Amino acid sequence: MDHNGKPKANYEPGPDLMAKVVILAEGPRGTLAKQAIPKLGLDRDKDPMVYAVGIKELWQCKTGSVPAGLVIHTFGYPLPNETFGGGFIYGMAGDVLDIGLVTGLDYEDPTTDPHDNFQQYKLHPAIAKMLDGAKLLRYGAKAIPEGGLYAMPRNYASGLLITGDSAGFLNGMRLKGIHLALKSGMLAAEAAYEALEAGDTSSAGLASVEAKFKASWAYDELKVARNFHQGFKAGMWAGMLNAGLSMYAGGRAFGIRDRLPGEAGYARMKKLSERAPKAVEHRAKIDNVLTFDKLTDVFNSGTMHDEDQVAHLHVADTNICAERCTPEFGNPCQYFCPAKVYEPMFAKTSGDGDKEYDGRLQINFSNCVHCKTCDIMDPYQIITWVPPQGGEGPVYTGM
Repeated sequence: MDHNGKPKANYEPGPDLMAKVVILAEGPRGTLAKQAIPKLGLDRDKDPMVYAVGIKELWQCKTGSVPAGLVIHTFGYPLPNETFGGGFIYGMAGDVLDIGLVTGLDYEDPTTDPHDNFQQYKLHPAIAKMLDGAKLLRYGAKAIPEGGLYAMPRNYASGLLITGDSAGFLNGMRLKGIHLALKSGMLAAEAAYEALEAGDTSSAGLASVEAKFKASWAYDELKVARNFHQGFKAGMWAGMLNAGLSMYAGGRAFGIRDRLPGEAGYARMKKLSERAPKAVEHRAKIDNVLTFDKLTDVFNSGTMHDEDQVAHLHVADTNICAERCTPEFGNPCQYFCPAKVYEPMFAKTSGDGDKEYDGRLQINFSNCVHCKTCDIMDPYQIITWVPPQGGEGPVYTGM
């Protein structure tokens, strides 16, 4: 389809996929799962899912400088005490260093910029030393579901099963989810097979997936981490104390409470009138050697989109952007997007160069690296990410 929504010469109508059981495995904030969960009430009595975003680069380092299998996890730096997150450094084969920073998408400062946080992370002397003489290969970004056990939706309904990150199968304490995603897929396959054999693919027929999960090691692992992310609501130090005590108390919060209440991350963002924005005052200096701007990193993501198509990022009401978001939050989309997709347009208003937002929001959808941060962190929840045509997007070779 072209940018006006009219069929091009190579247009093909989308097919209807019919099945007795549909298994959604769309990753975090899945397009179909996002609609099915509230529509079918699968989140009833559940906490809102909380996310983080991981910003990541691959670097080709000096020969013999990277031990394959190296694993380093860091915590906090360069994030302020009020913001959850930490870094990861993995040694890959061929002296490739896999390095990234996770920023919790439940921060308060509307000028928080996860991409900039990562650039600052690389400036730490210990990390800069690892990257001395190295060359940037690839860039990527992706949301991570960190809400834990009590934020996981019921992952079955009539004719439907939900697996992996779409259902919150991730251990935030260990920053690992691939093994849990695999296990959730195995459990879904077993439940679907049994339901088909019995000729009952209703909700009752697929409910065995829940019993299978609770009888598995995956449930035991997630139960221990059930209050991990929630403990950081009061700051980094309180979260660390809670995490330590929870490990000795089977996952109980501060060793006593079985369940800490969760809160949607976007709801924690403060308006400009409620707190002074600080993150915007301390940005990393871009040197194009160790630190890079967003557009340079977008180029290194290999993302490709035909610009003559309907934008895959839908803003329900752009008037909210100009009339409410500008004065209330200062357009946080220009900061939280790690690909410079959202660009408030400014008009020069004085001879000394001062600029003022003129109310227009330009969406550079062709930059998108499909992290889904905008869909998650927009304070008004009016941005929806949908798949672009033809499987277009970033090329995550080696990521």
